[in-house]
Amino acid sequence: MARQRRLEIAILIAIVALVALWARHSYIPTFHDRHVEVSEQKYNFDVGNPGPWFSAWSLGDGQAYVLIALDPTGGKLDEEIDEAGYRFARASYGWATAAASLGRNTAIPYALAAVGLASLIGLVVVTTRLAERLGRKAWLVVVNPAIYIGFAGDTPEPLAVLLLALSMSGAGLWASAVLGVTRPTYLIALWGQWRRFVVGAAAATLLAVYSALAFGLGAMSPAGGRLGLPLASYIEHSSSWGWLLALVALATLVVGWRRRDWAWVLAAAFVLCFGDDVLRDPVNAWRAAGFLPVLWAFGRGYRVPARNRSDAEASAVG
Repeated sequence: MARQRRLEIAILIAIVALVALWARHSYIPTFHDRHVEVSEQKYNFDVGNPGPWFSAWSLGDGQAYVLIALDPTGGKLDEEIDEAGYRFARASYGWATAAASLGRNTAIPYALAAVGLASLIGLVVVTTRLAERLGRKAWLVVVNPAIYIGFAGDTPEPLAVLLLALSMSGAGLWASAVLGVTRPTYLIALWGQWRRFVVGAAAATLLAVYSALAFGLGAMSPAGGRLGLPLASYIEHSSSWGWLLALVALATLVVGWRRRDWAWVLAAAFVLCFGDDVLRDPVNAWRAAGFLPVLWAFGRGYRVPARNRSDAEASAVG
């Protein structure tokens, strides 16, 4: 039985990895070598010649994590990076990349991908265990656009979703704390699980204070705004993917309100209030909403099982 289970997990990991690699291939920037060269000149560093599969960071938010990996104190996040303090307030993906690169600059592009892929594998393993408690809906954790978009673009969503799933499944408070310095907004999903939420919020606040002191308050405010009036930016930046996300969030809001599950309500309201800077590119909106599938997987009214209770007694799925 154990051998069969390991085979099943291996097959699932292979499927998730293939989907992730397909997403990464689709995300390869046009003129990738030129983008890498421009980034190296702009930020004065050398990552060698990583090739097309490891160049997505050079065209998006991944640039900030490369600079954090180069200097984990944030010293390389200067005026060239928009909202440097805001970027450093979610620095743990860059720190993990620094550790995985073993201090070698030329290894950083590969380390970014390695951390993302390791997070995806971890998600499959965690979800397999969760399925014993939650049933088939546990697989919503890995049927999550955010983790594949994040892996494709060298951004921290795979790591953040893994940390959120670990925290909600009963891992130590460390998972909540690291989540707070990876994707602070994902802490909304922990609303009502007060110890975990407070620990995560405290970690996020400490790093935000450091970032504000290091980079100035002006560097903490994203240009264009991340939030706005409900649905306003969905109308202004209308797209099929954007409206699909809005419908999903509206359904989550209705279900959460009916069951008085405030984590669902707050999470859905947050997604419906995405601002221009997020909705301008629906890919960013789906990344930012990556905590929603985790909430659906655990179900309405879910609370982390007490350690002294069996799984059968502790599953509090509404």
